[in-house]
Amino acid sequence: MTPPELRDLLADALALWGVEARPRVAEDGVALAAPDGTALRVLAAAPGDLPVRWWLERPGQRRPCTSVLGLLRALRNAVGAGEGEARRLRVARPDP
Repeated sequence: MTPPELRDLLADALALWGVEARPRVAEDGVALAAPDGTALRVLAAAPGDLPVRWWLERPGQRRPCTSVLGLLRALRNAVGAGEGEARRLRVARPDP
């Protein structure tokens, strides 16, 4: 996944969670600020880091993520969107 593709995925997830944050492509990954101002970065892992695919960094912490699902879960928690009722996406036919 390229950095622009990752930025778009993270932007869509943040919008779904109702989080005001704008991820941007940085020189070494994707950067954003959490609603509380905490700087966050998502970096692609080096080939030698397998099975880690990405690193989620915030001041004083570097969390390994082995899948897209794991990355999104870690990001959701980092921005504080994992609190309260879980949001579920439902696919259904529109009302007639």
